[in-house]
Amino acid sequence: MPREVLLSEEIIKDIEEAIIKGELKPGDKIPSEQLLMEHYNVSRTTLREAIKSLVSNGTLEIKRGKGTFVCDLPGMVKDPLGLSYLGVKNLNKYLYETRLIFEPEITRLSALRATDEEISVLKQLSDDIDELDQQLAGMKTDPDIINKLHKKDRRFHIMLCNTCHNPVLERLMPIIIQSIDMSYDHSVFKSRLTRVPRKSTHNKICEAIAAHDAERAKELMYQHLYNSTQ
Repeated sequence: MPREVLLSEEIIKDIEEAIIKGELKPGDKIPSEQLLMEHYNVSRTTLREAIKSLVSNGTLEIKRGKGTFVCDLPGMVKDPLGLSYLGVKNLNKYLYETRLIFEPEITRLSALRATDEEISVLKQLSDDIDELDQQLAGMKTDPDIINKLHKKDRRFHIMLCNTCHNPVLERLMPIIIQSIDMSYDHSVFKSRLTRVPRKSTHNKICEAIAAHDAERAKELMYQHLYNSTQ
């Protein structure tokens, strides 16, 4: 095997181990290309091959103009189940049905297992969502507000899944994220705002989790998801 390939694989293994050990966390920016080249004593081509491989397997993501970051769910590709190849037009309907099966139980486990620190993060995300909700104005809503709300909602559900402390359930996050992404399509999201006033239930879910009321938290998440389909 060529030396360049071996070096590239070494870099991949080293970065993956840093993530597993918690030295690099989801959302962290990795060092610059120049620093990594000097650290591993490799060429730009060898380093880029390693980064390219880590991006393709969902471990890292490149944000143009900002750098390279650890993915929210390292190692998980965006569509691990190949849902985009099903040829189903209204896939979100089935994604919500799947979420209704799993996410209420994830929330129940969160109420039993979430730490005070994790609950504090959830509450802050919930407060941020509520604040953005106040800025919604039907079809006249600023697209930037929808984008910010989308990101906060994503973070809330990812964090919620993390707090259940079940690594297998955490692997379901691409399904949840894909459903959230579809829900925030600007034209669809705005049209829903004109028909039904948006009432966020994130804060109530947080309150139930903070009170460690598992059944109440589960019920609220089911209601939250069911209302989103109406």
